[in-house]
Amino acid sequence: MGGHSCPMKSATGGVLSDRQWADAVLLPHRPFATNNLQRGQYRMSRDDALAMRYVEHSPHALLGSIVIDCDHVDAAMRAFEQPSDHPAPNWVAQSPSGRAHIGWWLGPNHVCRTDSARLTPLRYAHRIETGLKISVGGDFAYGGQLTKNPIHPDWETIYGPATPYTLRQLATIHTPRQMPRRPDRAVGLGRNVTMFDATRRWAYPQWWQHRNGTGRDWDHLVLQHCHAVNTEFTTPLPFTEVRATAQSISKWIWRNFTEEQYRARQAHLGQKGGKATTLAKQEAVRNNARKYDEHTMREAII
Repeated sequence: MGGHSCPMKSATGGVLSDRQWADAVLLPHRPFATNNLQRGQYRMSRDDALAMRYVEHSPHALLGSIVIDCDHVDAAMRAFEQPSDHPAPNWVAQSPSGRAHIGWWLGPNHVCRTDSARLTPLRYAHRIETGLKISVGGDFAYGGQLTKNPIHPDWETIYGPATPYTLRQLATIHTPRQMPRRPDRAVGLGRNVTMFDATRRWAYPQWWQHRNGTGRDWDHLVLQHCHAVNTEFTTPLPFTEVRATAQSISKWIWRNFTEEQYRARQAHLGQKGGKATTLAKQEAVRNNARKYDEHTMREAII
């Protein structure tokens, strides 16, 4: 078991433990894990994974914890020092240099990362993750899939509250109101959000052209587009997440879209676009008229 020091008690007095982390916090049935990040990661049993230095804390479909990579020698101080802008993390697994992975456990409040019909929680989780990174000075390039295994003896682990958080409880003054959606700027959970948004916008009109084909061909087409979006990320998502996202989007559209619904949607978008264009043109005419009046007045004065 990993070395522990200075446990931080919650308001209820409970402190997370090795056993609780292994039994409740670690979600995947067969997590990816490794002892050396440079040599790749491999899926294995939970018992074998818990003996590794790095382990996948959440499966590709669910976000069970928000983990921040704090590449500072005073990572534990940044995580637990009070007063702070963020609630105390559930655990901090730090290397001998002091650099650490800081984790906040969501428990039953986990967030689905592959449900195209419920993007709002994922967007909010992305904003929460970003706010926590800002609060502790976290590494924005960290992908978040593998974390330092808190119960491995190579890490010095400090446990915090034993109770999970809701996303709302993790909001800080640093939580942004909006996030950039450009693929080349997306990191962490932002990659999932960006892939959803980019692929959904592309897939809606594409469905009309492929509606008479097979569902299997449609699934493959959407997967290809998700893969193309993924290649634009600085740190691409694992293929399992790309595939799960593609399946969620393709199946939802294939199941829910009909020709009548599609025509109604296009008519609605066209109506909105027409109104916007009309208003824009009206404003342009007003501006041009105003400029003409001002020019005419200046000439009259001269």
